[in-house]
Amino acid sequence: MKLLAIETSTEACSVGLLIDNQIKMDHRLAPQQHGKLVLPMIDALMSDAGLQPAQLDCVVYGRGPGSFTGVRIGVALTQGIALGADLGVIGISTLQSVAQGVHRVHGDTHVSVSLDARMSEVYHAAFVVGDAGLAMPVTDEVVCPPEAIAELDTVQEWVWCGSGAERYPDTLPAGADGQPEVTRADAWPCAEDLLALAIPLFNAGKMLTAEQAAPVYLRNKVAETTAEREEAKRLRSV
Repeated sequence: MKLLAIETSTEACSVGLLIDNQIKMDHRLAPQQHGKLVLPMIDALMSDAGLQPAQLDCVVYGRGPGSFTGVRIGVALTQGIALGADLGVIGISTLQSVAQGVHRVHGDTHVSVSLDARMSEVYHAAFVVGDAGLAMPVTDEVVCPPEAIAELDTVQEWVWCGSGAERYPDTLPAGADGQPEVTRADAWPCAEDLLALAIPLFNAGKMLTAEQAAPVYLRNKVAETTAEREEAKRLRSV
C-alpha cells in the first residue's frame, strides 16, 4: 500500500507518504506559505522513497473546513497528481484529523475540535474514538459563533482543542465536575492522521475519482482573488 497525504487547510502544511507500514512525514507550521512549500515537500518525500506518482495507490487530502485558500490548494494539488497518474482520491475532514492527532498524542477518546473560522466564528465537530482507535464524528460539522456550539454529553469528560478553542477559551463549557474543560494546545491537522483515517477507507475501496475531489468550506465565499485563482490553476496543472 502506497498512499500520499496532503493537508494544507490550516496554518499547518503537512505531507506524508505511507509505504506499507512505514510513514515518512514533513510537517510544518507555515502560515500563508503553503503554495510555496507544499510541492517541494511532496517532491522530496517521493524522491527519497524512489517513487513516481504512478506508483502510488491513492492520494489522500484534507478536504476542510479551514482556510479557503489552503483548502483549495490541497484539493487542486490532489486533483493534479491524481489525474496525471490515474489515481483515486480520499478526502478526510480537517476537524476529524485534528481529533485523531489529539488521540494519537494524548490518548483522549472524547475530543471536541474548534478551529478559528475568522469573523468571530469557529468550525466545530465532536468525535469519539472507538475500539478501532479511530476518531469518528458524533455531531455534524458546523460553522457558528463559539458560544453557539451545541452542548455535548456532560457525562463524558470532553477535551477541547484547536485554534478556535484557544482563541475563545471563555466560551468553553464547564466539565462534569463544574470546572473548565481540558484543552490541548497546538493541535493541528497532520498528514500522519489523515493516513490513519484513510487506510480503512482505502481497504474498503471507498475512493473517489480525481474529478470528484471537492472542498468542504461550511461557509460560502462570495469571491476569490485573482492570485488565488491563478494558484489553484497552477497546482491543477502539475
